Amino acid sequence: MGWLRKKKKPKSDIVSVRGAMVLEDLIECCDGKSNPIKFFSADEICKATDNLNEANHITELSDFGYKWYSGKNENHGVILIKKALHRFNDYQEGKFCRDIAVSSMVSGHKSFLKLVGCCLEFKYPVMVYHGVKKHYKLDDISEEPWKRKMKIAEDIATAFAYLHTAFPRPFVYRNFSPKKIILDDDGVARLSDFSCCVSIPQGETFVKVDRIVGRFGYMDHNYKMSGLVSEKTDVFAIGIVMKNLLPTEEETEEEGDISEQEICQMKAFAMLSLRCVGLKGEVPTMVEVAKELKKIQRYLHNDSSSPSSETHFDSPQDISSSSVVLSNQT
Repeated sequence: MGWLRKKKKPKSDIVSVRGAMVLEDLIECCDGKSNPIKFFSADEICKATDNLNEANHITELSDFGYKWYSGKNENHGVILIKKALHRFNDYQEGKFCRDIAVSSMVSGHKSFLKLVGCCLEFKYPVMVYHGVKKHYKLDDISEEPWKRKMKIAEDIATAFAYLHTAFPRPFVYRNFSPKKIILDDDGVARLSDFSCCVSIPQGETFVKVDRIVGRFGYMDHNYKMSGLVSEKTDVFAIGIVMKNLLPTEEETEEEGDISEQEICQMKAFAMLSLRCVGLKGEVPTMVEVAKELKKIQRYLHNDSSSPSSETHFDSPQDISSSSVVLSNQT
C-alpha cells in the first residue's frame, strides 16, 4: 500500500508555507505594523547548540510538547531554543505562528521571555529566545517562599495587564496554568507560550472561539461552557493560581514564625483571589489586580498604607476558609 503514502513536501516548500503563515499572523496581530524578527537557518541552530547536544538540553523546561536547549550565539550571547517534539498539523502550525507573532510583540517587556527569532527549516519548528544563566519552570508553587510567591503573582498579573491594554485590541492568554511560568535565576517570573492567545475585536468585550483549550480548573464558566473569551478569562485563571499560592491552615501552623504583617497580607491576597474568580464583589480588571498586588507587597515592607478595604478580612481563619470556598468552586 506504499503507493497511497503522501509525497513529502520539499523543505523549501515547508519553509515558504510557514514563512507566509508567520507573516500573516504578524500582520494581523500587529495591525499591519512592521515587527521584524530574525529567521535562523538550521545550520545556525545546530552550531549554537552543538548539533542539539544532550549536554545542552534543559530538562527543567522541557515537557511533552517541546524540548528546550541552551546555546551560544555571536550576536546574542546565551540563547534559549524551544524545539517541537513532533510534526505539526495545520492547526498546530497556526498555533506556532501565533506564538511567534505575539512573542515578538511583547518581547520588550520584562514579564515575558524575549524572542530573538525562529527557525522554520526543521521538520519540527524552533523558537529562539534571549537567555540567562538558568531558567526553570514553576512546577510546585507551594515550595516557594511567601515573599517570592507574592512577586510571582505580581509579575504574571503585570504580564496579563500588558496583553490586555498595550495594543489597539486586547489580547487574552486563555490557556494559563503555573506550567506556563518560567523563572530565571533571580526569581523573576516570565510568561511564555502564546500559541492560544486570541484578540478581542475593537468595540467588543469578548470573542467566541471554536476550540476550548487549557486546564479545566483554570477556566471561567463562560469560556468553559460557551467558548466565550474575555479579559475575565485571564483574571479568573490568575485568581485560581493565587488561591494555590496561599498556605493551608496546616502550613501556617507549621511555620510558627509568620509575622502579623504577613498574616494581614495573606488575608488581603486571599480576598483578592476571591474577587478574581467572581466570588466576592465585582471582578477586577487585570490592571487593578496588578496594582493591588503591588500595594499588598508594599504593606509587607513597612509601608504605612494598608491593603484596600476591598481585600480585607476580619479574622485570621478567613485565609484558610477562602481556600475551601475556591476549592469547592473549581
